[in-house]
Amino acid sequence: MTLDLRGYQPRHPTLYQLAADGESLDFVFAQCPACGHLAFPADAPGCSHCGDPMKEAARITRPGAGTLLEFVTLHVPLLPGMQVPRIAADIRLGEDGPIEEGVMVTTDESQLRVGMPLRAVAHPLPEGEVFDCRFVPATEAQR
Repeated sequence: MTLDLRGYQPRHPTLYQLAADGESLDFVFAQCPACGHLAFPADAPGCSHCGDPMKEAARITRPGAGTLLEFVTLHVPLLPGMQVPRIAADIRLGEDGPIEEGVMVTTDESQLRVGMPLRAVAHPLPEGEVFDCRFVPATEAQR
């Protein structure tokens, strides 16, 4: 059974939004008006491909997915209030997108392998009707 988070607000609305299923996330990209390249995050000041200013860029959503490149378990909080242990990962968004840092739902490294497909899901936060982005193996997200 999954938790439906429709009605909750994203912690970082310029990066992601809740998908129609109420659990998965869609990432928000900006499409460069000059070359058509998709930039992430959507509030980037210029296109990483051609350098054109992104003031007039259209916002495009794509399913939050990526490929696990590497990961590490953190046993010491990097920020006040951060829960540990926690697995931080480098994830390539899409097939040839940017590499971003993400947080895995699991804290069990044996469930992960480099190169595995991942899916972004909404993770409710303790401060109320707000969610953050976490990653799960793609097959787990489709349960």
